Amino acid sequence: MRKIIFLDIDGTLTGYDGWIPPSVSTACRSARSKGHLLYICSGRPRLFISKEILDIGFDGVISAGGAYIEAGNNIILNAMIPVETVINITNYLNLHKCGFLLEKSYIALSSHFLITYWENIIEGNPSLKRDIKFIDFINRITENQLPENPEPYHYEGINKMVFMINNEVSFDDVKQAIGINCEIFRGSVPYCGNEGGEIGPPGIHKGSAVERIAEYHGISLDDTIAFGDSDNDRKMIERAGIGIAMGNASADLKTIADDVTNSFDNDGIFNGFVKYGLISEMPV
Repeated sequence: MRKIIFLDIDGTLTGYDGWIPPSVSTACRSARSKGHLLYICSGRPRLFISKEILDIGFDGVISAGGAYIEAGNNIILNAMIPVETVINITNYLNLHKCGFLLEKSYIALSSHFLITYWENIIEGNPSLKRDIKFIDFINRITENQLPENPEPYHYEGINKMVFMINNEVSFDDVKQAIGINCEIFRGSVPYCGNEGGEIGPPGIHKGSAVERIAEYHGISLDDTIAFGDSDNDRKMIERAGIGIAMGNASADLKTIADDVTNSFDNDGIFNGFVKYGLISEMPV
């Protein structure tokens, strides 16, 4: 039976340093050769998904936490947070000196406080200055700064926001301030702890993306399988026919998942594919 497989990136397909276990490529290519459909399902904006990851081979890409979806060469969803909502959220975050990133499909805009946040992280962890992949990640996040006095167009076309809190407010404070106007999840960006967050358009998340792709291909949700490791994967794990948490996943995600595989760096994807009959067991 043909399945659709949804795969998070960070902590699932790759390490936070960008390393891709060899068994991941083996498993994904073998599954596609057997007729299964593979979709990346990531919180990253589309422009932050590297060619190295895409070259593994996928049938489509879900990015920005479900707000931007490509099936093959077709863009089937480009959902955006309403401009007024973006302005209200950024005003609140700026008031409390919380850094944030505005993610569009083609550009990501950093606030002043976000850049300060990362400067402090690096200053407190000098070894990070020698981590080429980490520095590249930081450069990508901070290469475009939001002007001090943004124009209205800066707030248009926002698929997702990422924010980092400080001692003034908590994640729950931000969530309460935003209310029901958006989806909000605890973040999965490295070095942000559990208090960073991700904000998406109302009703749009990885779970809604699973539903949309299943309908697009005319395949039952019962024939979908999802792999993830963090809070922003929760609705994907809950909505898929089978939701699988990585061995390195958060304790909360493991609690609601249908199953738990090995960690990403211990052949978790490969072993999960074998267990559910997506591929045949073979040497890695």
